[in-house]
Amino acid sequence: MENEVPTAEQLVPDIEKRKKSLKNFLTGWIKDDYDRYLAGVLIVAFIIRMLVYMQTKHQAIWWDAADYLASAKRWGLGLNTIDVWYYRRGFLWPLIESSFFRIGLGELSIRFLVILLSVGIVFVTYQLISMMFNKKLGLLTSIGVTFSWVFLFFSGRPLTNLPATFFFLTAVFFFWKGYMENRGKKYFILFGLFYACACLIRMQYLMFSFAFLAMAIIKEKWKFILNKWLWISILIFAIIFIPQMAMHNSYFGNPITDLAAYYLGIEGISETGEIGGVEESGFSNLHVYFTNLPYILDGNQAGYSSLFVISPMYILFILGFFLFFIDLFLGFDKIFKNYEMQKRFFILFFIVFSLVFLGYIAPHLEQRYAMPTIPFLFFIAIYPFILLGSFLKNKFKLKQRTIIIISIIILIIALIPNYNFGFDLINSKKASYQEVKLAGEWVKANSNPEDIVISHSHPQITYYSERSNYPSGLNYRRDIPVGTRDEFIEFVIKERPKYLIISVFERHTDWIYPFPNEFPELLTPAKLYGSQEQPVLVIYRFDYNEIALAKLRASIKTPAKTITPPEIILQNNTNS
Repeated sequence: MENEVPTAEQLVPDIEKRKKSLKNFLTGWIKDDYDRYLAGVLIVAFIIRMLVYMQTKHQAIWWDAADYLASAKRWGLGLNTIDVWYYRRGFLWPLIESSFFRIGLGELSIRFLVILLSVGIVFVTYQLISMMFNKKLGLLTSIGVTFSWVFLFFSGRPLTNLPATFFFLTAVFFFWKGYMENRGKKYFILFGLFYACACLIRMQYLMFSFAFLAMAIIKEKWKFILNKWLWISILIFAIIFIPQMAMHNSYFGNPITDLAAYYLGIEGISETGEIGGVEESGFSNLHVYFTNLPYILDGNQAGYSSLFVISPMYILFILGFFLFFIDLFLGFDKIFKNYEMQKRFFILFFIVFSLVFLGYIAPHLEQRYAMPTIPFLFFIAIYPFILLGSFLKNKFKLKQRTIIIISIIILIIALIPNYNFGFDLINSKKASYQEVKLAGEWVKANSNPEDIVISHSHPQITYYSERSNYPSGLNYRRDIPVGTRDEFIEFVIKERPKYLIISVFERHTDWIYPFPNEFPELLTPAKLYGSQEQPVLVIYRFDYNEIALAKLRASIKTPAKTITPPEIILQNNTNS
């Protein structure tokens, strides 16, 4: 009969076929001992990162993460709050986050996604280094990434750097496989797709296009211009970027000239006239990420700004640098013809250009900015293990499997400072900004959706309270100039905010500290965090009345009072 239901016996072949397909998907890439060792490394990487997850899943969100999460929650939940999104940033990460809020999963699921992407970086590192060199180097480099304190610490924070790094390293893998090794045209498409996603998560990663351009010139000289598959990659990238460019143009004008002005400090070409923070650094801080290498590689705080320190991975890096690049330095004239020279050139150019560029545009030094270079830094650091393997084989006649196990053990011992520093840092920051989180949740429970809050932790308070939040300078986005005290008073009179939050956690405008004492008829302490003698955050309630409003109007265009340090102001206000 046509509608006859299949029996269990008839279904078995289909079920077995599906099981086989699932098995091939999960373990089909395991072909030799190196792949088996990697499977173990991935399990260890996942377990370590789950330990990070368990320790940080309820941790308060810091400013940078809240900048994205506040918009993600607004988009995902359809909140009627002010638009805090900064349109120079790529929109993909908050868009992904918003989908979690939309389907009811929320912050914990977003944090778990970061954990998975962190493990993904370990896997992609292995695949990339194995393809470029060999699986032994790929395996050892992936172990370095597994225990890197930078990746461990930021696995516990839903920021953009780690997701963008995953997409970027995957893009490098596809670029190398498709363009440098000619293994298939589909990899050009995947390269354009993944690189676009990396840049849509973190626009700063546009700077790495110079490394791809350099390799195209090295491989084909000027003929790369005629490579149609490179143009297809660029076209795919451009198509995916259309929404970002359209939004950018509507707020800041021409995206190319605006980004060049904002990030590179090229004056006179941006419609907004902004040049970011570049003019404060210029060429005076190009070295800062280089002198931070011991700290990046080992978490050695003595090497935060000095190259002259002793720590395991940094010493291996110095040795590996000379061993790996000596052939490039001696045979640079062969670079256009020798594939081995081209590989070494790419890694050297990528690291040097990235760290110099970061020193130019981000001189305040954040190790997470250097995250895309870290797999290559660890690759250089483990390169001396090639000599170790040769020595053990020639001197003691050891088998390759034994040599690999010995190398892994030695490497893990050298990485212990990374692991310890990473978890020490995680534990030391575990309770930070907790009062801000509690304040935001209190405001949500004690206000209506249309209420307005004044706070200088405005991304975090916006995220936790789900209310429109303004700093006292009214510059709730980076492209909005700081307002004056008089403008703030006029805003209070007109918009009638519900609460004012003053804390020791952020840098406030100077005149906001004495504001509650100036207008005691208007502001009443409603909630305090910390002790009565030493508060760290105070929530004031606005109590509007004719006397208070008249006093506010009369104070416009009068000088602000003498500034008092915030912790003393908090103490005086709560005592009164």
